[in-house]
Amino acid sequence: MDPRLRGYRLIQDPDVSIDRKQRQSRSVFFLCFLFSLTFLSFLFSLHYFKVNASTVQATTSKLELEVPTTPGPETSAPQYVGSTLDPDTESKLLSWELCTCTSKKSGKHHNFCYTDPQNANSIGKQFDCSSLKILEDLHLIDTPGPFVNLSQFPQESKKTVFVSAASDNHIQAAHRSIGGFYKHNPDGKYIFYSLDLPSNLMESLKNKFPQLEIRVFNTTGYPNYTNIWMEYRFKPLIIAEVMREFEYIWWLDSNIGVEKENLVGVFGEEVEGFVKMGNASPIYSFVYTAHGNFPVMFPDLLKYFPTNSIPLLKDEKHGAQLGANALFFSRTELGVQIVKWWVLCALDEKCMNPTGAQVYCSFKGNDRWTKFANCFRFDQSVLNLLLLNQYQDHNKYLSKHGEFFIRI
Repeated sequence: MDPRLRGYRLIQDPDVSIDRKQRQSRSVFFLCFLFSLTFLSFLFSLHYFKVNASTVQATTSKLELEVPTTPGPETSAPQYVGSTLDPDTESKLLSWELCTCTSKKSGKHHNFCYTDPQNANSIGKQFDCSSLKILEDLHLIDTPGPFVNLSQFPQESKKTVFVSAASDNHIQAAHRSIGGFYKHNPDGKYIFYSLDLPSNLMESLKNKFPQLEIRVFNTTGYPNYTNIWMEYRFKPLIIAEVMREFEYIWWLDSNIGVEKENLVGVFGEEVEGFVKMGNASPIYSFVYTAHGNFPVMFPDLLKYFPTNSIPLLKDEKHGAQLGANALFFSRTELGVQIVKWWVLCALDEKCMNPTGAQVYCSFKGNDRWTKFANCFRFDQSVLNLLLLNQYQDHNKYLSKHGEFFIRI
């Protein structure tokens, strides 16, 4: 007590007492309200922490490789790399809006972000909407078919068309490759694409192989960098062009020679077996490379095509990379979808040619499976990632008839 108040009796004013009680009552109510609000906030933050912790755990358990998620200047599409959680409705709407391209021709909206077939929440970077018109011209989008049924391939195998392409530095190999094909398959249909060949070399081909159909690969309408042949963008684009006309396409690089007769008939029997087992693929490779996908894949590719399993890319039994120098394509609905993403990558400047990409590999300690070899296989690396994401096992799209071919 203040010493100045000693000897005095304090008398409390009744009105003041009542007012103080009212204030105390209001203070108690306010404190209860504040406590309740704080408790609810605590529960919410606890739930939020659990969700985000789960996201981190799900992501890091699936990916051993850091994938940049910073969007490029053309898009800011979300990256759900490796996530196993269902995003809320708002996130799904946001993702759709950021991934949508609208056709000037039809007014229809199209999703230009790849989604991992094994994880609907794993979404890649949006491709440029300027490629939509090209996809429409190539009949890779908004098409009802007609699509083929692979169970009919053994009966329809004679519809198969063989396709190749070469620039002037591969013309001699192309002569040997085409000659070997006609030696063993004199009635086969073969389309050869010129990659800026001079007229005299094209005339030489036509004189030597009168039944050969020669076309010029016209890059008009495609981005300028598609005529850099060493980036191999021409391959998916040519295959897509031919797929508009033909149901079954057999691609051969110009340095691949044919060693066997009746290629189509023998392969048709193999496809029939795949169909009976219920695991036929619309795309097949014939070349086993003896190395994994991981050593020859630049991490930037995963910004476009996220994968659900980095270990699978290193797996010798199930994740081998297959050669893209001899390929079979059939115009099924799934086949068209895979080719669509392959073409979109070819049309994107960085997707099929990541910064620093080059074909010469440096396998560390003869490890051809688990260590990055600082190289990239361009069209081959992209197509293999798309197929492995789809099937989770390279054996499902590898033909056993590699003996058909020889490297020239």
